Amino acid sequence: MGNGNSKGLSVNAKTIILLILFLDVGFTVKMIHKYNDMKDAGFVREKTFAENMEKRIMKAYGSPEEARKLVDEAVGQKQEAEKIADSLRGHDIKMRHINQELEHAKEQLEMEKVQLQKSERDKRLLLDSLKEGVYQCEPGVNGKFTWVNQSCAEIFGYKSPEEMIGTKVSDIYADQNDRERLVKKLEEDGVWRNFASYCKKKNGELFYTERTSTMVKNEAGKPIRIEGIIRDITERKRQEEEWQREIEEFKKKH
Repeated sequence: MGNGNSKGLSVNAKTIILLILFLDVGFTVKMIHKYNDMKDAGFVREKTFAENMEKRIMKAYGSPEEARKLVDEAVGQKQEAEKIADSLRGHDIKMRHINQELEHAKEQLEMEKVQLQKSERDKRLLLDSLKEGVYQCEPGVNGKFTWVNQSCAEIFGYKSPEEMIGTKVSDIYADQNDRERLVKKLEEDGVWRNFASYCKKKNGELFYTERTSTMVKNEAGKPIRIEGIIRDITERKRQEEEWQREIEEFKKKH
């Protein structure tokens, strides 16, 4: 391309730059010659500029084929980049969809949590309205109370459930063997109904109680807590003992 035909070439600089950017080198040089033939129409600039541009093109690319090869590689890289961009856009759409599903699941969990809390509050209100004491405690012999209703606290001489929660269950027994018997029975059978025992209040006062207790286990069969209903039967026990004395006296007289 550096022969005598290149002499006298001249073209608008902006035109050359556009041709180099968007067309192959061989076609660009041909267009340079074509523009050179149009000098009389007022499209010509300086002759040396066109010559220098042709030399620069050949120096940069070596040949039109090399330039075409570089262009093809650039086009291929552009297409690959577009594929990656499309893939990323698809990934972004999937992520937005997943985020929407997670947000929906979060809202559902929040609603269920609110409903569960309301159900739990309603349950607590119901249990607090009972005359019988209701309690939950740790399953071991030396376990502690984890929850009690108001009646349970009052039965044992506490002002509030909060005051009783955290105390050792064994402290309410007049006879520690009763606690051991109860835990063993629950571990074996899961429930003990109408278990009567002598208990003591916070101030040490002794009284009779009757309870029904259940051992709650997890899916693996491991005890996780004891739940129960307890009542003060001191007055009933006193009446039973009084009736028993009257019966004995009646038998002696007859």
